[in-house]
Amino acid sequence: MIRDRKRGKSTPSREPPEMKEDVVPSSKKTKFVPSTEGAMLPDEILTDVLLPNLKSVAVYKCSPSKPIDDLLFTLDDVRGNHVEVAPAPCHGLTLLYNAVAPAYYVFNADTRAVTRLPPCQDVTHATAGLGFDTRKKEYKVVRLFQAFLHDMLSLRCEVFTLGGEEGDQWRPAAGGVPFRFCRFARSAICNAAENKLQPVFVNGFLHWLINPIHFHKIPRAAVISFSLTDETFRWIRSPPFEVSKVHLVELDDQLCMVRDLRNGLPTGSMFEIWRLDYNSGDWSLDHQIDLTGNLQRDLIEPRTVKVIGSIGSCRSGKKIIIATSKHNVCAYDPVCRTLETIISITETCTAYQNEKSDIRFSLFRESLATVHKTREEIGFSTPLSKATQEILLRLPAETIFNLKLVCKQWLRLIKSERFVHAFFDHKNMDRRPKIMLVGKGSENSVFDFIPSSKWLQEAGLGTLFLDKKVVCSKPCHGLNLVSVEEKDYLFNPCTGYHKIYGNREHQLHQLLSLSVDRCEEDNPFAVGNKNVGLGFCQVTQSHAVVGIFYSWKNYKSRQYNLRCFMWSCAERGSPLLDPPLPVNDMPPVSLDGVLYWMSEPRLGWSYEWAIVSFDVTARTFDVIPCPSCIAMWHSGSPCHAFVVELQGMLCTVLSNSVADELDIWQWDHGLWNRAYTINLKFWPDYSLATNVVVPLTVDPTDGRVLLNTGRKLGLYDPCEQTIENLLALDQASQQQHPWIARCENDPRKFTEWKPSLAPCDKFANPSSASSGRNRFNSRDQSKELNSASQKIMPVVPMLYEESLACYPRTAKMRLLFG
Repeated sequence: MIRDRKRGKSTPSREPPEMKEDVVPSSKKTKFVPSTEGAMLPDEILTDVLLPNLKSVAVYKCSPSKPIDDLLFTLDDVRGNHVEVAPAPCHGLTLLYNAVAPAYYVFNADTRAVTRLPPCQDVTHATAGLGFDTRKKEYKVVRLFQAFLHDMLSLRCEVFTLGGEEGDQWRPAAGGVPFRFCRFARSAICNAAENKLQPVFVNGFLHWLINPIHFHKIPRAAVISFSLTDETFRWIRSPPFEVSKVHLVELDDQLCMVRDLRNGLPTGSMFEIWRLDYNSGDWSLDHQIDLTGNLQRDLIEPRTVKVIGSIGSCRSGKKIIIATSKHNVCAYDPVCRTLETIISITETCTAYQNEKSDIRFSLFRESLATVHKTREEIGFSTPLSKATQEILLRLPAETIFNLKLVCKQWLRLIKSERFVHAFFDHKNMDRRPKIMLVGKGSENSVFDFIPSSKWLQEAGLGTLFLDKKVVCSKPCHGLNLVSVEEKDYLFNPCTGYHKIYGNREHQLHQLLSLSVDRCEEDNPFAVGNKNVGLGFCQVTQSHAVVGIFYSWKNYKSRQYNLRCFMWSCAERGSPLLDPPLPVNDMPPVSLDGVLYWMSEPRLGWSYEWAIVSFDVTARTFDVIPCPSCIAMWHSGSPCHAFVVELQGMLCTVLSNSVADELDIWQWDHGLWNRAYTINLKFWPDYSLATNVVVPLTVDPTDGRVLLNTGRKLGLYDPCEQTIENLLALDQASQQQHPWIARCENDPRKFTEWKPSLAPCDKFANPSSASSGRNRFNSRDQSKELNSASQKIMPVVPMLYEESLACYPRTAKMRLLFG
């Protein structure tokens, strides 16, 4: 189960029960005492998978008696909303699956050891289970999936042996997937993915449930099984009822099928548990759980209810453990036919009132089974590897990009997700702004990027100035969007990685365009008839470009026509429903998987400013009202409104050209609070009468606000209401740049900001990142300045983050359910 990091206390229904021999806590070896009052539950029986935050998952040990759960371990860079855990351990080991990566983990809740299995092929549908080979005494993870092979969709089965002789790799199953099992296997894969059903390991076999809905007529088989010993498939015939609303479970070392009859009978609701006789292959009814008692609500209301196993025995008192999607666990006594709630989370954890369809409770059993570390994990844990990582973390991104060629060990280290995240955190831990300047590329490169301090020191020598208008986004998880009128480019300016979005929709709209107001050309932060933003999907952990294209708009009639498209790194552009309000020409803000635009009150039915939001994961638009003092608009107003991100918060900016003030409001927990009032009366270079001034970021060390006009960058001190100039970009050389000379004569003007402006020793561009050459070293190019209109800046400033972020050249697409 998944919850917030503020964990609610588990609520026991009665006094702590006694311990059973094969189910004991991991931290304490508590002695068990035979009970004379009937069967009691063990002190700790469950492993609970939780979500501390958006980037990590914690695994806890739950107890009906302890008010505070015991943290076992955490997994970094794992999305808890898409984590699946096996409901019962296999000889003490449990399989956990992260659907986003995708990645598989095996852990022992008793020893708290955990290992991540080597990467596997990323596919749309996959299902896997953990089993034990009794002949070789080895644990195996078996993965059943569909994949394209030579442009043909084929069924494949792969096996990974923990600590096996074949090393850290997935291999094809010895028997493969025979043709006669293909339809059964395909149905089992889809059923497992759609209904969150993990395979069940019993008597040396992994068992998958077949869904008859995938067949024209009811199939003879209900279950497909895989032998861990000889690695071959078999099938088990259907029970005497339709196999719908059922799931498999292991009870007393036997395969059982649980039939959900809630709302299925006119006289009441119940669960049926059917047991398989391996000798005859027949199914027989073993238990009926009546839900008409006092606690029936606990099992009738939840969307999903699953039997996850049993504890005890016929002699000591058997209990059937049932978990629900309402985050509680019940114990059913088949002798007394009583049901009691032993753990309830939602009573004390308000963050998880929303019901999830999946269940992330797993039974806990004591075991000293070894969790074999992969060779890569062993290699990364050596003192030499740790020292190498510490050295690499302190090098520029471009240098690390080239060090991949040193040896295979360095290549694996640099490409590992763990190192990529560690590098990003290390380089950006101070959260101070870093600025690059974007110029025109040469030869095969599209753009060149150079740290602003280097550009100042060399007075722009060697820079090829832009010949078209360019707009840059703020960094989003290590990448930036660089846009011109015809195309958009996803860039990592530190390594040169880039991806091009051609925007055919833009070209089509240009041909069909009847009347598009071109007054936005005066805005250095708008380009063409489009408004594009770079977002990030929190579920798939991937970037997405969302573009809104105007093919027609008229401010007099207030009529317009637009279309909206979204591109992700895994698929081509797809159309979206139109936003509820038209948006203005200022770029959007990206925060926590949501893009925000300011509306355009000159178009459409609304005469008020409002914020249009777009959830990248859900692909849905919404509207957030602006502060009341900002919302009202009229045609004679001297004000202009837009949105920005400051200190990780959504902010609304009201730009008043008469008062020469920026009024900034911050959205915090559903309320608007005034954050800043920036007075620009005494700073003509930043006058709102002649400039669009955008607050880019706030320096966390002194609270000064970085202002950008497109031509100049300056630091505004809110206390003293003064501006320290950093860059003036509308001059082509130092001789035409008197302010640069003043900065060189007065080192104090620049040295305070220099550490955050120049974190890289070198600058990288798409071609130089691969060739190792720096294009700004050519002083002969300084005489070849590009001719451009006055509206086109010679270079454009851009905030960036040092990272190694990139995407594989081949696109991938997966479907995540839940």
